[in-house]
Amino acid sequence: MKRRADQSGFTLIELLIAMAVFAVMAAIAYGGLSSVINTRDSIDTALDRSKELQMALWRLQQDIEQTVDRPVRDRFGDPEPPLIGSPDRGLNLTRDGWANPLSEPRSTLQRVHYELSGDHHLIRGYYRVLDQAQDSEPVRSDLLSGVDNIEWRFLDTNGNWQDRWPPDNGGSLAPTTENANRPPPVAVELRLATEQWGRLRLLFALPGARL
Repeated sequence: MKRRADQSGFTLIELLIAMAVFAVMAAIAYGGLSSVINTRDSIDTALDRSKELQMALWRLQQDIEQTVDRPVRDRFGDPEPPLIGSPDRGLNLTRDGWANPLSEPRSTLQRVHYELSGDHHLIRGYYRVLDQAQDSEPVRSDLLSGVDNIEWRFLDTNGNWQDRWPPDNGGSLAPTTENANRPPPVAVELRLATEQWGRLRLLFALPGARL
């Protein structure tokens, strides 16, 4: 009677070695995959921040460079000039080009306001009407986060920079007819101190300006 041939196979030691090698390779692969995922997340975050900055600068440019010489009245009925700017009040202006895709019965002019919030956000607000009523409230939106400080400056027709606008009466923004009839400046400078991008200096020319 012939003996059966011995069946081939792996020993326990060989299986343990194979499992150990597989575990090491899996750990290396996971580390590489984790690094790729983290890098991708960092890139996505940076792209989102870059997009936020670009949209904020585009909005600022659209508003300031379409400023029109149209005074308004505030909620108390007092006159305001087409553009007001000061460290404590931010920037207020009347702009043209307010899109009206639904053909609503309203003007294409818009009263816009910029300010820095307490939680370091650059805020844009606008009013649905130019001449406000006592119950008029702005529609606000966050433009840019991580803003530590903003500074506005205004270039007059003599080529001098002013820290506020209108510059007369010691910088007073009192609601007088003289102030209300003050035309906009030649240009507006904005300086931003940001967490992500450092210090930024932006210059916007107003319509008809020659810099």
